[in-house]
Amino acid sequence: MISTLRMGDGVDAGIANGIEVAVQRWRTLPRAQVAGRTRSGRTTVAKALGLHQGAETAPVDEPGFPDPVLDADIIIYVLASTPSPGDRRILAELPPERTLVVLNKADAIGTGWADAVAAADQYSRAFGLPVHPIVGTLAARTVAGAMREADLALLRRHARGGSLSAVSAEAFVSPSAGPDTGERAELLDRWDLYGLGCVLAALEREPELSPQTLLQILHTVSGIEPVAKLLGLRYQQAISRRAGGLVDELTRLAARAVPQGQSRARALIAEYLATDEASWLGLCGGLVDPEVSHLAAGYPRPEPEDADDALARAIRWRAVVASEMSPAARRAAVRVHNGYVRVWERMSSVGL
Repeated sequence: MISTLRMGDGVDAGIANGIEVAVQRWRTLPRAQVAGRTRSGRTTVAKALGLHQGAETAPVDEPGFPDPVLDADIIIYVLASTPSPGDRRILAELPPERTLVVLNKADAIGTGWADAVAAADQYSRAFGLPVHPIVGTLAARTVAGAMREADLALLRRHARGGSLSAVSAEAFVSPSAGPDTGERAELLDRWDLYGLGCVLAALEREPELSPQTLLQILHTVSGIEPVAKLLGLRYQQAISRRAGGLVDELTRLAARAVPQGQSRARALIAEYLATDEASWLGLCGGLVDPEVSHLAAGYPRPEPEDADDALARAIRWRAVVASEMSPAARRAAVRVHNGYVRVWERMSSVGL
């Protein structure tokens, strides 16, 4: 379509440029930012989630400096203590559908993981956003490396003898536990007290756990798994928003392309918007529209299971369209309804 329009008159060539910009925006990978105050652990959280180095922003709420611009498709906001007024101000301004909040250094909150979960729940209610407790340093280490056999042998020995305490760093490296204080100090430096306490507890129950199994245990107790899963979902939602944005922009360009002379822009865009691909892009964009996304919360994925499921979804969204809602919400709901009708037709061979 773009190449055809470029060969047309001035109007078509201009529309072609607009289409090219819209397509490039759609194809660009979603961008993530990791934000938070100084020493909240932004770098560590970025590493734990496998994000590139540029994802970390300058610290927020820094005296004498402006706050960084948080305009990415996904914003991971890192708390590491009681939220400050600056944290509360920034979180109140961030769009919920693009924001993911973690409570880092959860091992330092209270006397156990339950206290960290309670704190996260409290902040979640205050901000109206899910808040996930994590131990970022442990999560980053499980991503970066594995536990060595020599380290595991040392921990197995102490787990069997019950000679090692992980109640404090001092107790963990105490000479009273044996002559291997240097090795234990190195272990403490690599895996932190919280992680080592979890390993000792696991080895007391199952002494022959493999390094790979222990690494998975550490990864799980770091709390990073649900955050990584939610981040993946946010990426998919950002891609869907881009798809909806492409359909929106093509619709605007078609409206601007007033037919005159040999101009074909409006006809070609309309022809594309009538395709299965454009219908599916509009459906995906509609499902993540903030005005109606809560109505799709029960869908495990955009694709229906079968023709019956597609029809049930189309009927449900037809009812949504008929309800009282804003113009933006109705536009999104119409795209979802029309998209599922198209999917139903294809899955049931109706219209073929």
